Amino acid sequence: MEGTDMAAATYGDGYAELFDTVYGAFAPDSTVTTLAELAGDGPVLELGVGTGRAAIPLAARGLKVTGIDSSADMLSALAAKPGGDAVQTTVSDLPKIAVDGQYKLVACVDNTFLLLTTQDEQAQCMLNAGQLLADDGVLVLETSVGAPGDFGVMPAHFGENATVLWAYQVDPLSQQFHIREIIFGENLVRVIPFDGRGVTAAELDLMARLAGLRLRERWCDWERTPAEPDSRLVISVYERSAADANAA
Repeated sequence: MEGTDMAAATYGDGYAELFDTVYGAFAPDSTVTTLAELAGDGPVLELGVGTGRAAIPLAARGLKVTGIDSSADMLSALAAKPGGDAVQTTVSDLPKIAVDGQYKLVACVDNTFLLLTTQDEQAQCMLNAGQLLADDGVLVLETSVGAPGDFGVMPAHFGENATVLWAYQVDPLSQQFHIREIIFGENLVRVIPFDGRGVTAAELDLMARLAGLRLRERWCDWERTPAEPDSRLVISVYERSAADANAA
């Protein structure tokens, strides 16, 4: 698999019309509340903002929110939603993060970080995100960890309007994966393929350290339950390392 921001763009463009139907128009309250608490007075930058499921509720709480996404179709869907005009958006691929400023919160949720298909892209994204943090800012990544096996089928989502299965194949050497996302709903069957790369929690921490960041907290849900060794979903909160913050 070749690394390219087109993986995320193609996924978004193929999914924009369905995404909210499958996953809901807005993120759960626990997600939004925890992100808002981390953001303080803001501002906020969301990487891979998609249809604004988290960004729009954050803006509704009075925060200044900027979102980037490689998919113009996703951003169009965001703009069409109630409250979408309160979020400033930019089309940008994830590693480059083509915005300026300093942010109290930089967030990348819903496994968006894993749509970067190479280790180099993931490390570059972490570095660029860290450079956009205010001195007291935090970077939040929500990622699945631990490969379920070299290939197989697994449940991914069971929602009010749709059920999602992932048929997957994983390269154990590169940690790259290919997934066919199979969506079942009333009068709906859809298959959306996408590529990405899995990471371990330890690898995330190493990328963060190379970017001048350090782990502050790690949870397995948005209620801030501490992550355990068998946690399959982790929410990692990074801050600037002491040396990096002092240099800034």
